[in-house]
Amino acid sequence: MNPAGILIFIFGLSIVVFPEKLVRVFFLGMLKEGALSGSGKLFYRLIGSFFMFLGVGVTVSI
Repeated sequence: MNPAGILIFIFGLSIVVFPEKLVRVFFLGMLKEGALSGSGKLFYRLIGSFFMFLGVGVTVSI
C-alpha cells in the first residue's frame, strides 16, 4: 500500500463531503456562507471523486 495514495484519497473525500468549507478555506474566508451554488457543489464533488479514484489507483498500483 502506498501512503501517498491514501493521502490523495482522504483529500478527495474531504472535497466530496465538505465542498463549500474547503472553497472558503482556499479563498481565506472571503466567501460568505451559502455562496456556492448547487452546480458549483456538484462540480467540486466531481473533482473530489476524481481524486478519490486516483487515490485508490495509486494505492493499489504497487
